[in-house]
Amino acid sequence: MRTSRASFSRGTIYLFVLSATLIIHARSQTEADSSEADSSEASAESFLDQLETDATEQLDRFQWLQDHPFNLNTVRREELMTIPRLSPAEAAAIINLRKRLKQFESVEQLRVIGNDGEAILGKVRPYVMVQISDGLAKPMTVNFITRTSRDLQPRSGFQQNSFVGSPIKSYNRLIFSQPEQVEAGVLFEKDAGERFGESFLAGYAAVKNILFVSQAIVGDYVIEAGQGLVLWRASAFGKGAEAVSIAQKSGLGAQPYRSVGEFDFLRGGTIASGFDFGENKVTATVFYSRRSLSATSDTDGVSSLYEEGLFRTQSELQKRNTLVETIMGGRVQYLSSHDWNIGSTFYRSRFDKPIVSGRLFEFSGTSASAAGIDAELHLGWLAPNLSQITLFGEIARSGDRASAGIVGSILNLTRGASFALVYRDYSPRFVTLHSAGFGERSEAKNERGFYIGADIRVTNWLHVSGYLDHFTFPWRTFDNPLPTSGRDMLFQVSLSPKLDLTLRYSNKKTETTEASFDDFSRESRPLADRLQQKIRLTASYQAGKRIRLRGRIEKTFVAYSPLDRSESGILIYQELRYSLPQKFTAEARLIFFDTDSYDSRVYEFENDLRGVFANPALYGKGRRWYLLARWKAADMISLSAKYSETQFDGVKSIGSGLTEIQGDVDNRIAFQLDVKF
Repeated sequence: MRTSRASFSRGTIYLFVLSATLIIHARSQTEADSSEADSSEASAESFLDQLETDATEQLDRFQWLQDHPFNLNTVRREELMTIPRLSPAEAAAIINLRKRLKQFESVEQLRVIGNDGEAILGKVRPYVMVQISDGLAKPMTVNFITRTSRDLQPRSGFQQNSFVGSPIKSYNRLIFSQPEQVEAGVLFEKDAGERFGESFLAGYAAVKNILFVSQAIVGDYVIEAGQGLVLWRASAFGKGAEAVSIAQKSGLGAQPYRSVGEFDFLRGGTIASGFDFGENKVTATVFYSRRSLSATSDTDGVSSLYEEGLFRTQSELQKRNTLVETIMGGRVQYLSSHDWNIGSTFYRSRFDKPIVSGRLFEFSGTSASAAGIDAELHLGWLAPNLSQITLFGEIARSGDRASAGIVGSILNLTRGASFALVYRDYSPRFVTLHSAGFGERSEAKNERGFYIGADIRVTNWLHVSGYLDHFTFPWRTFDNPLPTSGRDMLFQVSLSPKLDLTLRYSNKKTETTEASFDDFSRESRPLADRLQQKIRLTASYQAGKRIRLRGRIEKTFVAYSPLDRSESGILIYQELRYSLPQKFTAEARLIFFDTDSYDSRVYEFENDLRGVFANPALYGKGRRWYLLARWKAADMISLSAKYSETQFDGVKSIGSGLTEIQGDVDNRIAFQLDVKF
């Protein structure tokens, strides 16, 4: 079905007329505060809607925090700093308030932290609780999730019998947990097109606070250390509207692996212990891992690692478990009672086959190692209840004597105003097998840059944030055969007196090689400046106890200089959510998009089944809509379902290769059951 630009405009007008009508009608109802679920979703979106890659692991972390909130009476500052949007100064303010109160009686007591109390409470409410110790063991909880989804349109891989398995995608996870004592979990995921025998299986068992052992994990785990230059989990939060809190990493050491990424985690065992020295503390962690990786290999060795985790065809199955990596390492950290700490992390990795790379400065060989030193210092001399300045950094070195370093500070000059300054310098020769450093790219390699971010709460209803980042790549990258540079800027202002309004503008300039043809059709690839600008306006309104309305309009511009080439894209959506208290929630969203090509694509982060990351890239011209329903059938049981459909105008097929769909519609249905007791 084809739609003219005039009908696209009429649809847009219809959406906003409908929204205005609903808002006017809803004003007669009693206004309600947002629920904790809405608050946690807003926290997640502020981080995730800037990402253009799969962020399932980050979403898993948000939801794990929500399901297992920290106890304000026992939580450590480094644990608080893993809460989305919370700054080091705000985490320190919570700890200082606990010292003054001796013990929290309720979460609402956070309001007394001066002018910042209301803002801090809004950030942490979904992720904290108050529990007064009674000396009794905490009850065991069991959480089971099962999810099934499938595309309703057949893809070429199934029609050609190239995929060895069924089109069903399934996910199952079972976790037993006794807070601060024992936890065990197992996870099973089968992708569409895979056989059950080639599906992903992960699991772990962990104990805490037994004799001299503060934590021990057997099975699958990840390690968060320092600023991520040596060891970090597979993914980390990147640049976005939360311009200050993302500048500094706060690692919790070894953590059980609970996500579905099939490449970047460790499998084996780790043990950690802590020793008190007066008011100070020393912690030590050792770990061992041996696991099979997927890769493309031949008689000479491994030419490339395979990280997609899809094993649907015979060629993909040939890459499965073809390489074994063995890792040993550890971490030592000294925590001073005077608000500073210093730590060191190291590992040595060995492969059973040589990795062969034809590119200079890319890792080759059978062994690799890295070691780093990190430090953090809090200065609270400007005010009694806030650490006004936080200094942090890490320097690391890999086995071939290449180095990487990052240093930064977070400054709270006044209450409600914080700033971040970060400088990083990552050598092109630095080996980054298990790191995730802050920067333009997730790997701590071949990058140099300076970042400044600001977060200013002008009033309780006016919030301004943004960042400016200048970066260079001293050596060639995968995309460009020459050294390049760029800058990235974002500015956002949010107003929330009653109707929440958010205006965001981003401007990113990068250098890239682009194909160009002369009058004789001869191709050249000169270095060009790519300028991408995005402007977005989002409006959200809680229209009474049951109805929430939300809409967005976003425009993207892309231009290349001096090639005199430009294009644009637009996205408009309207969302309606209806809820019955603690029982049933339904959400519907209708999206229109129109872009000149994939280069001017627009991203649309959307709610999905719990644990599913959905941020589809939309390009071309068309419409998308989805319906999401959640029902709490009983105290222990929740059911949810989602149907989504995208229709493209003027196309005969969608996608390419084995994932191609014949026709102009791509739709999917999914169901999920959550059981917790």
